Amino acid sequence: MASRVGLAALLIAVAGIAPSSTFARTPPSGTAMFLVQPDMRLCPSPLCGGYWVALANGARTRCGDGARQARCYVARAVDRNRRALSSLPAGALLRGAIEQGQPFAERRLDQLVVRAAYAPTGTADAGGGYYRVVDTGIVCIRAPCFSFRAQQVNGSSRITTSAVDLAASGATAAEIERAQSALRTRDGLYARARFAATPDGGRVLRALRLYLRAPLPRA
Repeated sequence: MASRVGLAALLIAVAGIAPSSTFARTPPSGTAMFLVQPDMRLCPSPLCGGYWVALANGARTRCGDGARQARCYVARAVDRNRRALSSLPAGALLRGAIEQGQPFAERRLDQLVVRAAYAPTGTADAGGGYYRVVDTGIVCIRAPCFSFRAQQVNGSSRITTSAVDLAASGATAAEIERAQSALRTRDGLYARARFAATPDGGRVLRALRLYLRAPLPRA
């Protein structure tokens, strides 16, 4: 029985999910990481034409009124000074917060306060969870060397890896170079990824989508 439990834990770890991990939850205050998609519905603005926002790695997202939904509609995106932003990249990963914004009729429409934006790059079929990956700078005398740390976005689960495969994303050479540089920064690299065991006993993070820091699109 013990061996079966150990095997199950190993399989979960290789999949990139810690045994105690759960779906991410929107924090009661402060910022979180969200995925954004333009709202393509055809109806009078501002009831349509804004964005659909979902918590990365989350099953539910807390909207401005406190209700938890699969995703929240926000009528507009603004910066930290509440100045309007223009079109956000489809599929972008954003650090920010959802709050109630402008009044409309007898309700208040949500808005997304954006602190940082990360544009998606790559052509591979995306899958897996969302992670912030950092090169710890650890140097080993023999392989495998678990020198990369991947932390679940909006969560506390962490997993170390001995390699990071950025080419799996299908991104261009220039984008991969930027991603490699991001790995060595304090902010790290954001990626949607899966994990796999390597022949030498290590673990590789296969980044299927890269998210590179982008300037906020001012209106």
